[in-house]
Amino acid sequence: MPALMPRNPHRNAPEYADRVNLIKKIKVDNAWRFAPVVTEANGRLKDKVRVNGQVEVHIEGSYYIEWWVSGRRLREATTREDAIECARHKSVELRAIRAGLIASPEPSPVAEAKTPIGDAIDNYLKYVKMQRKKRTFLTYRYTLDVLLRASYKRKYAEDATRQDAIDFMTYCYEQGLGARTVYDKVVTVLQLFKRHGREKLLEKGDWPSYVDTIRPIYEPEELTAMFKVATEDEADMLKFILGSGFRDQEIRYVEYLDLDSNHDLVRVTAKKEWDFTPKNWEERVVPLPHVLVERLKKRKERKNARPHDLIFGNTRSNPDSEMDMVVKRVAERAGLNCGRCVTEHGNKCEEGPYCMNFFLHKFRHTFATNHLRDGVDIRTVQSWLGHRDINSTMVYLKGIRSKDAAHKVNSGELATLVA
Repeated sequence: MPALMPRNPHRNAPEYADRVNLIKKIKVDNAWRFAPVVTEANGRLKDKVRVNGQVEVHIEGSYYIEWWVSGRRLREATTREDAIECARHKSVELRAIRAGLIASPEPSPVAEAKTPIGDAIDNYLKYVKMQRKKRTFLTYRYTLDVLLRASYKRKYAEDATRQDAIDFMTYCYEQGLGARTVYDKVVTVLQLFKRHGREKLLEKGDWPSYVDTIRPIYEPEELTAMFKVATEDEADMLKFILGSGFRDQEIRYVEYLDLDSNHDLVRVTAKKEWDFTPKNWEERVVPLPHVLVERLKKRKERKNARPHDLIFGNTRSNPDSEMDMVVKRVAERAGLNCGRCVTEHGNKCEEGPYCMNFFLHKFRHTFATNHLRDGVDIRTVQSWLGHRDINSTMVYLKGIRSKDAAHKVNSGELATLVA
């Protein structure tokens, strides 16, 4: 019969026959740890624990009883309501074993360790914070640390089921999130569960349904109107965005050194001094129209710029975070505001540069759509855009028709009938 070890690693924890400790797993400084439980004068529990010698209230976490057998610490989860009775029952059992009244139970087979959902979320967010952009981390943190913690009712990540994923979606809808947003957040949650062996939780019909919209693009008349009223510096920026298809962040950090004027190319490269890395951690090369390269060379001369200077830095030569407002101001001066937009802050586009139809990323949509329309193959456009997944590029096929198709539409019988 295994010897019982009268040990108590949690000082001040309630003990029963010097054999069983009553403890609780709590969160302290963003980390989970065990702490001894503090009982009320009447013997009841009210989520009080002792942390570094001080009594604190922690409503989060789970209760456990703890005991030792042959130098091995054992723990068993319980509820607050049953914790004291569970500890007393275990104490009686251990005394009976020690007295030889009952046989020591056979050791249970060692089950694969499971991860409490709180630990699973904390560990995954720590990984995301180190490996992804800050914006991605903040999105994941809200999804997991707020939405998933509130909706997931099971103790361990490994116990996730299809119903848990559906319950998460329902909770997101109850918070007022749209179908497309819910879709993206479900993807994040399933990535977490996959790390803990739970794959393919959802069936095809479970996923949120949303309208996959055609990506908006600027029409030639809109671009002509904006270029006409833009200052020389504004036109440089707008034409570069249109000609390169760069993402918002990539425009901020492009340097003159990234231009290859001999081959009419521009590179997306990491900038250690600005703590900038390209999306998906991949540098790439994009061809530019020769006239645009010549325009940028003149800009460099006009600005008396050095190779490592940002092409579109602000007045202090730092990355400019107001580029989207430049687009809106130019659109307003060109008289292009729709007059109907109201921003989430209550700004009306009929009163200022707030029209939501004009924004920086729309130039990227226009770049991709026009190249596909002009017959550039989709794999090449994918490479220029820096898409890891071809499906991200294929969304632009919805809004185009080839020039050959346009000719057939206009020369066909239907064109004659509707004339």
